[in-house]
Amino acid sequence: MKLRHAVEAAAVRGAVAALAPLPDSARLSLGRAVGRIYARFGRRRSEIARRNLRLAFPEKGAAEIERILFACAEHFGSVFFDFLNVTRLAPGQLRERVTVEGLENYFAALDRGKGVFLLSAHLGNWEIGALAAGLLRVPISSVVRPLDNPRLEKALASARGRFGNRTIAKKRAARDVLRELRSGGVVAILIDQNVLAREAVFVPFFGRLAATSPAVGLLQKKTNAAVVPVFCRPSGDGRYDLRFERPVLLSDFPADASPEELTARYTRVVEEAVRREPGMWLWMHNRWRTRPPGEAS
Repeated sequence: MKLRHAVEAAAVRGAVAALAPLPDSARLSLGRAVGRIYARFGRRRSEIARRNLRLAFPEKGAAEIERILFACAEHFGSVFFDFLNVTRLAPGQLRERVTVEGLENYFAALDRGKGVFLLSAHLGNWEIGALAAGLLRVPISSVVRPLDNPRLEKALASARGRFGNRTIAKKRAARDVLRELRSGGVVAILIDQNVLAREAVFVPFFGRLAATSPAVGLLQKKTNAAVVPVFCRPSGDGRYDLRFERPVLLSDFPADASPEELTARYTRVVEEAVRREPGMWLWMHNRWRTRPPGEAS
């Protein structure tokens, strides 16, 4: 296992070094090509993506499903290669690459002094979005699942923290998140992945119940923090659009609203973003794997 970790880490370092001298267009084209190869030969993940797409878009034919699948694979190939390069940029260089919209939504949420959740998904390039958001006014803390390879995890944590951001390990994160919010800080979290049944509430996602963590809803009720949806989408030639949407506030809900109701609202925001650009979401993830009690997997 240690040998495998060392080989993987060396491969990533080699990729970063090899990509560094390439112009943006060549690096992104190479990433798209790698994505196409993965979609063609990574049969297990491609089949998961096809099944997910059929569930989400029953009205679409096989040709359209394949188009979205390959667009997704090309997208994630290109943004992965671009993230490897962006982690080497200075703050000013990153700012030049990212156009920010809806900044008034973010700053208004910060000015409440109750803490802010930046709510996002595996859509576009969330890693670059987090780096850019941390340069706007205050550094942010991102809730993450550490990589299995400790060498790669150390390198990724270093890249994520280059501009003052920090990470909070997903397992047993509640105390650190609560402390950050109560100090008026900012916590970024992705809520679009499957969780175990014992950790989940089941809320609609593309018309089908999806096991979703209620953590943001629970903590919003406890702290009255604002929840600001934000998505970072590529706009071509290595540039990105970072858009902050209208905050979701506790006052938007009835006083007795449950964490499940809040989670359903957040999930609806994510679904709307994915529907706008389905080729930019991670369809290879088995989002509907965990089923409600009594329903077959």
